[in-house]
Amino acid sequence: MASLVIDARAINGTTYEHDGGVIASIFLSLVAFILTCIINGLAQSGPNKLFRKNTAQISDENPTEFTPAGPTFSLWGLIYMWQLIWIIYAIVCIWRKTDVGYLYLHPFTLHYSVFILFIVNMLLNSTWLILWDRLKFGIGTLVIFAMFFTIVAATIIVHVLLWNYRSDYRNLGFTTDIWLIRFLVINGLALYATWLLIAANLNLAIWIKPKLSLRIEGWATTICLTIVLLGVISYWVLENFVFYCSMAYTWSPWLVLYVALAGIIAKHHTLLKEGSRNQIYVLIILILTTVFFIVKIVLFVVRYTKSEIPTGSHPAWDL
Repeated sequence: MASLVIDARAINGTTYEHDGGVIASIFLSLVAFILTCIINGLAQSGPNKLFRKNTAQISDENPTEFTPAGPTFSLWGLIYMWQLIWIIYAIVCIWRKTDVGYLYLHPFTLHYSVFILFIVNMLLNSTWLILWDRLKFGIGTLVIFAMFFTIVAATIIVHVLLWNYRSDYRNLGFTTDIWLIRFLVINGLALYATWLLIAANLNLAIWIKPKLSLRIEGWATTICLTIVLLGVISYWVLENFVFYCSMAYTWSPWLVLYVALAGIIAKHHTLLKEGSRNQIYVLIILILTTVFFIVKIVLFVVRYTKSEIPTGSHPAWDL
């Protein structure tokens, strides 16, 4: 790896060198995050010089059966707080040393590509807010799906690199950081990605609903619920039967799914009582999610007791 050397000191035979490019990507992620939070604050408090209305007003003016109750959107607060925590963790790692170099480089789990993807996501986030405010739902749908894919890509990269370098953390005596990356970075990104899946499909429903006749406009929600269902099934299969070792501790997506689906039912409970197809569909997805989650817990407990996944005593699972 080509490095821009900022600092080099030989301690116990080890030369400690910083990589200016990686450090820049970490701090630019923080800057992009702060700016995005400011823009989000302006969008929430509109109208103002940048936004014509606040985000909630636009959602209320474009109702769908996919739209969750207002309090559901408070998840954004948890999402942003979690992103800030893992960015701070990455910053702290700049000064932490292992026997072979600085922790943010050795092992190189928090790859610069993760921060680049995060910066792109923050730029897309701000762009989407402006498009949403200008009622550009078509382009906005493309942008928010791009947000989803950038965070999914970042999550996958960290998953793969942590799994590849897990033995290095153990050998260097930094097994605690295996857990920190699992819970702070991976779960933080996974939480964000899952909510973006919901938000992207809400945006899609709002966009395609006016394009359908009054008789079939409900299919806009049906289509988006089907996409979410396929996403839930795919994720459950991957985490429990394909990559169950590396994904054993990724729990945050289930929190988002429960809150989002419950929020949809809470907002449209009257329609559910009236036998609305879409609300029955939401209820079915919620029940299926519950079954999937219970199965995940059972599989986790069985595999943990048999040491078939990383455990507290063997976090690297490299026996």
